[in-house]
Amino acid sequence: MFGKSAATKGEQTKAVETAIKNDRPAGFTSRDDNIQHSILSADSTLTGDLNSKGDVTVEGTVDGNIKCRCLTLSGEPAISGSANAESVIVSGTFNGEVRAKKVVLTKTAKMHGDIFKETLEIHPGAAFEGKVARLDAEKVTSAGSTKHKKRNGAELRAEPALTQQPAA
Repeated sequence: MFGKSAATKGEQTKAVETAIKNDRPAGFTSRDDNIQHSILSADSTLTGDLNSKGDVTVEGTVDGNIKCRCLTLSGEPAISGSANAESVIVSGTFNGEVRAKKVVLTKTAKMHGDIFKETLEIHPGAAFEGKVARLDAEKVTSAGSTKHKKRNGAELRAEPALTQQPAA
């Protein structure tokens, strides 16, 4: 009796897909119209890692790492962890590390952490505290995966130091 009709569900799906497309950075084009979109709603909390080959929109809270093709943080999301994607759009609070070809911090972004990127767009009003470093193009592959070592101390393995022998 109170359920939504199929037409209403279809309209909602279309509205979400339009919002996702409009949230993407300028110049971002989809390589495949069959890319799946996952949405974590504002009243949801995720503890753990989220991996997707498609696009992810987060409106809720995530305490963990996100790996996807295009990550959009809309509404008032709160993320603690890392993000690894081809493009990342931050509109909420993000605490952690971002690795992406393109990173956009909108006017409502509160970013605390390091950004490894090819291009970075910071809108007036965005709050950013952290380091920025260039990410080489060949090191980011599809679905945001990387082929290089992570730079944080916990995952970087030290090589033994070579000692020099005194000249005879």
